[in-house]
Order: sequence, then C-alpha cells, then structure tokens
Amino acid sequence: MLAIGGLSSLALAQPVYDLLRRTPEFFAIRDLYVGDLLVFILLLAVGPTFALSAPAIVARLLRPSWTHAAIATPVGLLSAVVALQAIGELHPAIVLAAVPPAAVAATWAYIRFSAARAFAQFLAVAIVIVPLVLVSDSGIRRSVAVPSPAMKIDDTGARAPIVLAIFDEWSLTSVLDPEGAIDRRRLPNLARFADQATWYPNATSPGDSTNLAVSSILTGSQPDRNRLPTVAEHPVNLFTELAPSHDVYALEPVTSLCPPDVNHLAKQRPPLWTRLDLLVSDLSLVWLTLTLPAPWAEHLPPVTQVWSGFGRAFSAATPPRPQNAALHRAVAHLDEADRAHVFRSFIDEIGPPGQRPDFHFVHSMLPHSPYEYLPSGGAYPFGRGRTHGLDGSVWSTEPWPSRHQRQRYLLQVGFVDALLGELISRLESTGRFDKSLIVIAADHGVSFVPGRSRRIPDLDDPSGHQVLDIAAVPLLIKAPFQREARIDRTPLSLADLKPRLLQLAGAPSESSAPGKARDRLILVSEESGLVEIPPDREPWRRARLAELATLLGEAGDPLAVGVRPDLHGHRVSELPYRQSERSVRLQAVRTWDDVNLDRPEIPVLVHGSFDRPGQATNQIVVVALNGTVGATVRSSRRNSGGDRFSAMLPEAMFRSGLNQIDVFLISERSDSLELEHLQRAPGFAYELARGESVQADALVRRSRSATDATVRIPIQARSATDMIGYVENAHRPGAEIHGWALELGDSGSPLEVVAFLDGRQFWIGTTSGKRERVAERFGEKHLYSGFSQKARADSGLGARAASETLATIRRQGFLVYAVSERGMATRLPFFYAPLEEE
Repeated sequence: MLAIGGLSSLALAQPVYDLLRRTPEFFAIRDLYVGDLLVFILLLAVGPTFALSAPAIVARLLRPSWTHAAIATPVGLLSAVVALQAIGELHPAIVLAAVPPAAVAATWAYIRFSAARAFAQFLAVAIVIVPLVLVSDSGIRRSVAVPSPAMKIDDTGARAPIVLAIFDEWSLTSVLDPEGAIDRRRLPNLARFADQATWYPNATSPGDSTNLAVSSILTGSQPDRNRLPTVAEHPVNLFTELAPSHDVYALEPVTSLCPPDVNHLAKQRPPLWTRLDLLVSDLSLVWLTLTLPAPWAEHLPPVTQVWSGFGRAFSAATPPRPQNAALHRAVAHLDEADRAHVFRSFIDEIGPPGQRPDFHFVHSMLPHSPYEYLPSGGAYPFGRGRTHGLDGSVWSTEPWPSRHQRQRYLLQVGFVDALLGELISRLESTGRFDKSLIVIAADHGVSFVPGRSRRIPDLDDPSGHQVLDIAAVPLLIKAPFQREARIDRTPLSLADLKPRLLQLAGAPSESSAPGKARDRLILVSEESGLVEIPPDREPWRRARLAELATLLGEAGDPLAVGVRPDLHGHRVSELPYRQSERSVRLQAVRTWDDVNLDRPEIPVLVHGSFDRPGQATNQIVVVALNGTVGATVRSSRRNSGGDRFSAMLPEAMFRSGLNQIDVFLISERSDSLELEHLQRAPGFAYELARGESVQADALVRRSRSATDATVRIPIQARSATDMIGYVENAHRPGAEIHGWALELGDSGSPLEVVAFLDGRQFWIGTTSGKRERVAERFGEKHLYSGFSQKARADSGLGARAASETLATIRRQGFLVYAVSERGMATRLPFFYAPLEEE
C-alpha cells in the first residue's frame, strides 16, 4: 500500500501540484482558503491510494500469497503513467509502443525482484514530500490566506457616482473602422457613448494577463508579478479608497481585491463539497491535459479558455433573470458559461440613486474566448469547444485558422456592444447617466498573427505589431455631465487611470492628481517580463486597418469574411458543380434537423473534417445552407492528422425546421469555376404529412442535402404490409423507447425507425440491436431487428425539459414508424407501461 501511495503521489498529484505552484492565483480566484487546500490534499493522497489498493487488501485477507501480485498491477499502471508523462511530447505512435511495455516491465519486476519492491516502498516518501513542497510554497500560502476586513483608509473626497466596466481581452483594433474611427455600423452603442465621452485611442494595458492588468488598474501602480490579485496583497485600491464614501457593488470573476465586508454583491461561499467537487473535476481535466500527448489531449474540453468548469457542458443561452438579483461574487466565475447572464445580472443591480453615491464595478469575461455569441444576442452551439489552430498559445502558421477565430471574435465584440447598449439604457432609465463618471475599458488585447502567440508578447517580432495587438485597448471616459465628444491622443497607461478617475469624481486635485506623463510605456508580461511598447504606433495602425478593410470587405460585416465572398448568397443551382468521390464528415449533423428560430441558440458554426491525409489540404471549402452559399473558407491541418475546416453561416439564412448543409471544394487549378460536391454519410429528416383526416397519411423524407429531392413515403396499414414490430417505454425516469421491427418478405430489417412526439421528429435510428426471441420466431435473418434510444431532454425537442417531455409522452405517447427499403412506412404499436397500468 505504501508503494501504491508513493507512485500515486508522483503520477497523479505531482503534475497538478507543480502547475499550482506556478499559478498560485488558482486558489485566490476561486476563493479557496487553507482549509480547502488541506482537504483537497488529503483526498488526493488517500482516495486514489485506497481505490488502487483495494484488490491487495482483499488478497491479504483471503490469501496472503496473492498480495504481491495484487499490488503489482496498480504499480505497473502508475509506472506507465509516469512513463507517459516523461515521453508525452513524443509522437503518439512512439508513446503507444513504449508505455504498455513499461507497465508490463514494472509489474513483472515488482513480482520477481525484491529490490524492485524495496525501491517502490522507498518511493512512499513522496506521500509526504510532494504535498509538503506545495504547502511550503509562499505563493500558495498567500493565495489561500483568509481575507482580512477592509483596512481603514481616509475619505478621498470623491462624490460622483462611478461605473467602471472592464472587458476582458478586448483589442483596440476590434472597435475601429477602416479609417481608424470607432465603427458605427458594427458598434453603434459604443459609438453613441463616445459621442458624449472622451476617447483615448493611444491607451495601453499595463499587463498581458488579467491578474496583472486588473490589479494595476484598481491600485494605480505598475503590475508586480510577485503579488497575487487579492486584497491582502493590495490593501490600498479603488474599492478600499472609495468604501468610506461610496456603496460598492463589485463583480470580480478573477481578482479578489474588494473586501467582502464592503461589497454589496458578496455572499456566502458555496458548501465545502461543492467547492471541492468543482476543484477535483477541473484539476482532473488539467491532469489529463498535462499527461496525454497533444493529439489526444486536443479532444478534451479546453482548460485555457475559462477559469473553471472546464468539462461542464453549459448552454450559452440566457436563462430567465432571477428574482433575487444579488450576485454570488465568490462563485461568479462558475457562470462564465453564461457570461451574458452575469453581465445582465450586474445591470439589474443598478437602481435609482440612494443617499450615498455608488461605485459599480464589473469585470466581464467578454469578448474573451470561448467565442460563442452573435451581435444579435444569440449564441451558437459548440462555440465552447477547443480553439482549433492554436498550439498552446501560438497560432498555426496557416493563415485561415486564426482568420476564422478573428471572425468569431469580432462577432463576439458585436455582442459586447449590445450589452453596452443595455448598460447605457439602464443608467439612463434610473437617472444615473448624466451625473455619473462612466468608464469603459479593457484589461488587455489579443493578437491573431499566424505563427505568433495570441497573448504572450513576441520579442522576436521586429515590427512590434504583435505587442501592440496585446497592449492597445479601448478606453472611453464620460465625466459627470459631459455631453461633448473629445479625443485625447496622449499615450496613457491604464496603470495611471485611478488618480484620473478620482479627480473626475470630485476628489481634491492635490490628493488625486495624475502623475507625470511616462517617457515610455511598459507592458508587464507573465512570460516575458518588462516589454517596452513601441512609441511609434502609426505603422502598426495602418497595417491593422488595412487588414481589417480586407477582412470585412465593403459590407463591413464579420459574417462576410471568406476566401471567395463573391460567391456568398449565390444559389448552388446557378453554379457549375459535379458530384465527388471524396467525402466530408460534419460534426453533430442532427444539429440542423430541427432548428427553432424562437430559441436563443442558432447553429451557425459548422465543423467538418476529411479523414484521409491530403484529401483536401489548404483547399477552398464552400458551405451552402439550404442551397445558398453561406461561407467560403480554407481547410487546414489537424494535429492528429487529416484536414478540417470551420465556417460561420449567416444567422438570417436559417429557417425553422430542417436546414440542409452541403459542402463543396473549389479546384484552383482550372481557369473556370467548378464546385466539387462532397459526399456525406446518408441521413434523412422526417416530417408527418396530414391528409384530409387528422391521421398522418405519409411521411415526408427530406435529405440533409439541398441537392436531393424530397420523397413522400406512404403509410400503409398493418394489414396491407409485411412490416411488423412493437414499441414500448420502460419504467425508467427518462424518455426511453425500445422495440423491434422487421419485414417478413425481406431478408433483413427495415431501413429506418422514426419516432415522433407532439408532431415533431423525436428520434431516428436503424434496427441493429439483437432480439433473440424475435429471431426464434421469425428466423435468424431477423436477429438484428431491435432498436433502443434513451433520449436526452433536448433530443429533437429543443429546450423542452425532461419533465415536460414525460408529460407529453403520458398524454399522447410516441408515434413510431418503420420505413422499408421499398419506400413504405408502417406504424408500430406503442405500449407505455405507466399509462397502461393506470
């Protein structure tokens, strides 16, 4: 057991502990204190050890001679994990060839040699040393310290209400039009705010990470990489200075600079087991990401796009606003999956002015990745997946992956503008807008240069353009009762923002005067240290504006981005195309089978892949929606081999019900345009056709391709066909259907089985499950005549809840039809056990 505990500490705990020592703010961000850390360490030390030692404990009780063999198996597995971590950077084929022999060798050595067993016992010291190294780290100890009450600070004298909104990863160039002004077409609300505010087009971030930048903005000092973003490390900040005069409403999803005792949005932390459950879940995914080779790890949920909840599937659709608008600051980062709802909840907290002025602060995790929102306010499925085209934080050298992500980023920036409009409307409706000091800013930017990092300053870039992508950010300040637009082109670091805000809010000039203008502006980087921001920004500005004009085209619309925008909007039937022998595979093809335009989620994102290497390398891919070209992109290489593409389709092109997706390639070798229509796995969507009576008289089968014809399949009475079968729903808390169907005159099973609920297609599948009793009665050729499906709450039903689904089943049951290869359908009898028992 000691051997297993030691190896478990090295294989499971040590990689995670090593990462936590490098990023101690992990605990501060989550409001985890020393008690949480100790309980987590205890669970990680005891849990895996006892789980893996269970066979050995049983063996020792039943037959002691089996003990070595029972211990040897987990020893071999843990040794293989250590070997995997050591060679994980190698090619996956080498890893597959080396790791299993390592496990076998370690298992055999433990059984065969006493020296191996003694060495394994010696490794038990890791049980103590590994966690001791973690808790002895000064950064970890500071991160898990219990926050102290706000220290007493003299009143600044500021009396104006203040609203400070900091958006995450918001680049200056993302708000500009090709002429360098704020883009009024894409961002009307920001432009309207700028008409009554002062715009600082040469503002720069003090740091390349949220921890550094937001701490610097709130404290008015240069970022310090050795200090954590907590009030204990920064006791004098904008929150503590304004607390004597203002009611503070602070929403900090990442930093913890506002003392809970002065924050009106602070509430009690969630229970210990809730905190630990999320922590264990997240760190399990982190461990897998650190352990597995990169091509395998890319299939895991991303762990770099959000601060927590890495593997948890949340919908980005905005839920109803809660009646109790008070926010839970301590777990605000858990709501990043619905960042729109978080921001809107913050807006809801803004009420009519009270006796004391208010300080409303929000750090929004938008437009930071993951990119999942549209300017209209809608969201799209699969936006929270892994960012393809990134290797760590470095973009692929192929231009189209970063161009596609930039397109999605600009769309999300459009959504930020919509939220700004809601914030401004709230301030106006409560009578706060004119008298308040309102600041719109960003913590840092992001770069989309192929071959370079998206966030880490590239010191090898002689132009300095990539550094400015990260450093240059939007900054707009509306002073109380300001009504005229101003532009201040003075270079300004957001580290110097705090005294300027206090002065505009009414603090005496001698106590809040801004410092002298800096001779040079510095960006403090987590990775690169101090990076000087290029003083001459005009070459960068001209280059980025030219790129923006080329990217957005005359329409100025991110959805118009494409390799061949001249084809967008054309009917496929008007273009020359031929059928191809090559094929494409689309992710989640049923996403487009039953689109509900009343829902906030529209499936505008299309992911596709080509399985064979070189099948479609760097080719132009045309994606058509309902027979009309919606996007043109280029394919790119996948880390795991093969080629892939991603495309964004215009929201306005979708229709209710079935939406048909077709994928084409364009050959660039020919002078004339010809599209090559790629094959897809066969699949259909069904609808019920109503005759003169209420009963359905036919099924309408529509292909997922707009190039195929719609087929009408008549529904035959059971007495007029050889198709027979049976359907039932079991005693289970879920919408599960199973049964069998066969065609007596045929040697096999029907083509498909289609189930309808409440008049809409609920499920479609084939008969492939074994049914021995059916085979005994009708012959072995009908052995695979069974089907079964346990439906999720959203399977073919949009956002319908599971309880509502069950209520519908109880009221009317399923309509299930078996479709034969001869083009006829027969309704199968349905038995619903709970209803029949009544």
